[in-house]
Amino acid sequence: MNRPLLTLGAVLLLAGCARPGGLADAREGCSAQAASFTSAGDPFVRPAQPRWWMRPALQRQRTAEVNLQAGLARENSELDSLQIAFDSLLYCRWIEARTVRADLSSGRVPRVQAEQRMTALRVRLRGDLDRAKAVLAELDRQASARAAALEEEAPGIVAALPRVRGTNQLRPVVAAATVPLRLRPDAGAPEVGRVAAGEGVTVRPAAGGFAAVESGGELRGYAPAGAFQIAERAPVADRPASPIRILAATNLTRRDNFAESVSLAESSAISGFELAS
Repeated sequence: MNRPLLTLGAVLLLAGCARPGGLADAREGCSAQAASFTSAGDPFVRPAQPRWWMRPALQRQRTAEVNLQAGLARENSELDSLQIAFDSLLYCRWIEARTVRADLSSGRVPRVQAEQRMTALRVRLRGDLDRAKAVLAELDRQASARAAALEEEAPGIVAALPRVRGTNQLRPVVAAATVPLRLRPDAGAPEVGRVAAGEGVTVRPAAGGFAAVESGGELRGYAPAGAFQIAERAPVADRPASPIRILAATNLTRRDNFAESVSLAESSAISGFELAS
């Protein structure tokens, strides 16, 4: 599954996350990232005008195939921006939580103040996740509305798209040693858990040589694929024959990537945003 590089996320992190005084109070510490994520989601939850494929059928019939391609390409670009913004915001939230724990551990702030800051941070994170879920719901709605227009231009594509999703099959593997799990397929991403040496899990390919690690049907994080024994590459799907099929397939992948990020963020919020006892 492909993902955009997060160099922009790193820039945003430096611009909005690092604050003097080590986040000494409960004020918003990721305002720049939060604003970017809100802006990136606006094309989906508050579109300036209806998407081409959501117009009445008669209007769609008067629109050339190239406009459908342009619409899909534009949405793919918007999804890339959305993913980068969400990853950057989530990373900044993790940095905030780590700073709160460090301030408490070093004695720079009393526990009562640290608890207030962490509570405020969890509230903000819940707002981020609610916003992300609203975007996901709109993405699903628009995908359903687009199906008829896609089928008109590329007969059979609606039935073929689920097979694109099926190319990333889960495979049972065993950890060769203790494996740290990351929030994103990136060696510098925050650690969200570990797989013990010899533990059996399932994996599927992710970006940059990483694997998405699952257990009990739930995504636990990302780790280098080479850290597991009997890890196999996913079969490569046949390349779609037309530009519309290519765009539709990559659009599905981007939507799945974002949904996966939201799911992992929600599951990680429980353990990652608590103070040590």
